[in-house]
Amino acid sequence: MSAFHIKLLAITLMIIDHIGLFFFPENFLFRTIGRLSFPLFAWLIANGAYHTRNINKYLFRLFIFALISQIPYTLAHQMIDPSTMTLNIFFTLSIGLAAITLIKLTKEKWLWLLIVAVSGFAATILHTDYGGFGVLSIIAFYIFFKNRNALIISQICIYVLMSLYFISRGNSLGVVQSFGLLSLPLILAYNNQEGTKSNLFYLIYPLHYVVIYFLLSI
Repeated sequence: MSAFHIKLLAITLMIIDHIGLFFFPENFLFRTIGRLSFPLFAWLIANGAYHTRNINKYLFRLFIFALISQIPYTLAHQMIDPSTMTLNIFFTLSIGLAAITLIKLTKEKWLWLLIVAVSGFAATILHTDYGGFGVLSIIAFYIFFKNRNALIISQICIYVLMSLYFISRGNSLGVVQSFGLLSLPLILAYNNQEGTKSNLFYLIYPLHYVVIYFLLSI
């Protein structure tokens, strides 16, 4: 499976997740299936960090789309919860890639812990989608990119902790967060081929929120 195929799958699963969130909130099947989307996006960031020729340009592109996506993201989410004050997933991806950029520049591995802690804390206090756990997942995918066993173990630890955290806060999605681990076989099926590249994928994220907002407004 190429990176292109994984990207297509991640987008499809995300849309399924959001159909459940916005239109069928009582049906956990959509949300459970959708849990597989974020780990795929997190892995794609790590994969991109390994293969990009210009990581700073890559980071800038993510941040620009984070800004572009925020208005439709907020409008759509406030249709179902007027108190929504979170930042969209592109901010989480941007913070994760920023941390990876710093890690690549840092020879002292003990400083990696500081980078991980600061970036995770930043995502948490900024209330980005998936928060600090999302950033940890991205960084772990990068650090253990070429070590399958460590990659699997690290993601299991992160998602178990995430599930326990959500359960402790009374979040009904806490139990299903761990279903994100079912994406690991898909990631491990990566064939080291990038496949088709297109920035149009970035546009799907804000545009699908525009469509959701329009449908909810009818």
